[in-house]
Amino acid sequence: MKINERQFIDELAEIIEADPSSLTLESDFRKSCEFWSSLTGFGILIFMQDRLGVRLEVDDFLRLNTIGELYALTAE
Repeated sequence: MKINERQFIDELAEIIEADPSSLTLESDFRKSCEFWSSLTGFGILIFMQDRLGVRLEVDDFLRLNTIGELYALTAE
C-alpha cells in the first residue's frame, strides 16, 4: 500500500514517539527518537511489512538512517 510522505512521517512519528512536526524526510529516525531500542526498530520493521507490504531484512534496515531512505522503499 502506498501512502504519501506526510502520512508516512506521521505514522513513523507515532512508532518512535516523536513530534511529527519536527520530522522531515531528511531526519535521522534513530536520532529523532528520544529512547531508541531494538523494540523501536522492530516496530518500524513490522510497520513497513504489515502496513506497507515492504519486507525489510534486519541487515538492510541497519544500513538505513533517514526517514526518506525508509520512505523510498515504499516506492519499489
